[in-house]
Amino acid sequence: MVKGTLLAVCLLSSVTLAWGQDLITRTDGVILKTKVVEVKPDIIRFRLFDSVDSLVYHISPQDVKSIQMADGTVKTMMPSAAPVTEEDEKKSFNYETEYGRNLLYFYLLDLLYANLAVAYERIIASGKIGLKFPVMIGLSKESDYYTYAFREQVNYGLGLEVNIYPERQGRFRYYVTPAIHYRSFDLYNFNYYNGSESPYEQGAMTTLNFKIGAYYQFSRFFLVSADTGIGFRIFHFPDTSEEQYPFFDNRFFVPANLNLGFRF
Repeated sequence: MVKGTLLAVCLLSSVTLAWGQDLITRTDGVILKTKVVEVKPDIIRFRLFDSVDSLVYHISPQDVKSIQMADGTVKTMMPSAAPVTEEDEKKSFNYETEYGRNLLYFYLLDLLYANLAVAYERIIASGKIGLKFPVMIGLSKESDYYTYAFREQVNYGLGLEVNIYPERQGRFRYYVTPAIHYRSFDLYNFNYYNGSESPYEQGAMTTLNFKIGAYYQFSRFFLVSADTGIGFRIFHFPDTSEEQYPFFDNRFFVPANLNLGFRF
């Protein structure tokens, strides 16, 4: 009778102990018999169920698939999202739909003639048309340039360009551009007949251009572009100037630009 009672007590204790354990299933499939102490978003603390010591162990929730509590409830651990790297951002950025509609350009080739030239372009809703407004300011203050130095003796310049993008916007695109530009420059007027010279006068030049170009957007905000084509120069002079320089004849020419752009 006593032996039977002891056996029943042992069996009841075993069932009770087994019922009181928590099961932690790791992501590698290993099941730990534990007594969970604490569950936090960044750490899980527990004691081993069948261990005689009182050590508290911990494990990252990223390494846990689920926790089955002693009362039968199951907690499924959601895998945390991997950190987004700069390279991932570049890959996820859609250059065809997430582009900025405003662009600022810096004209690199004009620096060769001591001119600062910039432009603002606005892309309209369809993405096929861009209205571009270039502005030029002459930085040179030299007075010994040759007579026909309309590139170096610039006072200011203005323009209007219409960029047409057949394939809308993207990382690499080509475009065609009708454009008109106006430039004011200093004219050194020298009379070859009597050897006299007059002070600097102001001349002007209007150009009509048709160009084809392309741009490559190498990051989310920065791009490079280049264009070339055919243009026609028309010079305008004051009545007092000597219109005898062949360099000032109205003529065709080949425009070319290399630009660094910022899109926002």
